[in-house]
Amino acid sequence: MAVSLLRSTRRKVVATATAAIVVAGGLFAGFGTNLFGPDRLCDGWVSAADAERALGGGGRLGDSVTRATGAGTEGPAVSCTVERGGWWPGGDQRRLTVMVTSERPRFPFELSAWKITGGSAVLTGATAGAVEERTGWGLLPEACAGRASGTREGLRPVIRVSSSPADADRDASGAILRSAADAVARAAGCAERAAGDGVVLESPSTLRETVPDEVCGIAGFALPELRGSAGAGVQERTSGSFGSGWFCDLSFSGDERNGPFTRFAVVRDPSLASPLAESGARQVVCGSGKAYLAVDNVSYPWEPEERAAAGLPPETELAELFATKVTPVVTAECR
Repeated sequence: MAVSLLRSTRRKVVATATAAIVVAGGLFAGFGTNLFGPDRLCDGWVSAADAERALGGGGRLGDSVTRATGAGTEGPAVSCTVERGGWWPGGDQRRLTVMVTSERPRFPFELSAWKITGGSAVLTGATAGAVEERTGWGLLPEACAGRASGTREGLRPVIRVSSSPADADRDASGAILRSAADAVARAAGCAERAAGDGVVLESPSTLRETVPDEVCGIAGFALPELRGSAGAGVQERTSGSFGSGWFCDLSFSGDERNGPFTRFAVVRDPSLASPLAESGARQVVCGSGKAYLAVDNVSYPWEPEERAAAGLPPETELAELFATKVTPVVTAECR
C-alpha cells in the first residue's frame, strides 16, 4: 500500500510539473507573439501580423483608438496607437501610430517641403506615398477630402504612420499604410480602387559614387565636374521607377550633416503628379498621360558663388539640362 501511495504521489508531482511547463510555455508564447490577440487592430486598419513586423521585439499587442469629436464610442476612428511591451520587467515598449489628417493642396511637393527623396521607399499604385524608418505617409483618394473623419475639404487627405523607436520595418509600414488607407476610404464611401491595385513599394538604392556622364543612372545625363569642399566627390541614391515615381538625391561625400544639394524627380503617378501640375515643372507627354520632371535645390547652405565654385549650374540651367537629357528616356519608357 505504501508503494502504491508513493507511485500515486509521484504521478501527481509529474502531472503538476508538466502542467506548469505547459502554462509557462503558453505565457511565453503569449508575451512573445500576439498568439492570443486579435487578428486585426485599430478598427480593422492594421493587421496584427503587419504590426508585429513593423514593431519587432516581443510582447503582446494592444491598441488605443481616438475617434472623431462628438462621434461617440462607435464613431469613425481618426487615429490609433498600437503598443507592444517586452515580456520582461522594464522591457522596451514600442509604439506605432496611424492617423488620418489633411495637408496643403500641393503636398508633398510644396516649396521647401519636398517630401520624397531617393532615400525613401516609394509607395505607388492605389495608395501613393513614401516610407522611411520612422515615418511614412500615403495619399487617400481626393474624393475623401471632407468625407473621411480627420480630413477637410480643399486639403489633401493623408494617412500617416510613425513608430518609436525609429527602426520600423519599411515593408510592414508600407503594408500598414495601404491597409489603413483602404479601410478609411471604404468606410467613408470614397474608395476609388482596391488597396492592392498595382501597389508597389520601391526600396531606395545604396549610396553610390556618381558616374560623371551617367548621373542618377541615366546614360547621357552628364553634369560638369562637381567639386565639394576639400575635393569631396559626388554620390547619389535613387528610389522608385520611371513607371510611377522616380527620385534621385545628389550629395557630396562625407557631408552627411548638410545632406543632398540637389534632388531630381520624374513623376507619372496621377495622385503624386497633381501637385506638380501648377508648379512649373516640365511636362512630358507620356502615352495617354503626362510625366513631370522636377528639380529641387533644397536648402543646401551655400552662397551663389559657392555653388558656382562647386561647378553646379544655376537652378534654371540645371532644370533645363535635366529635362533635355531625361525626356528621351522617359518617353521611351512610356511606349
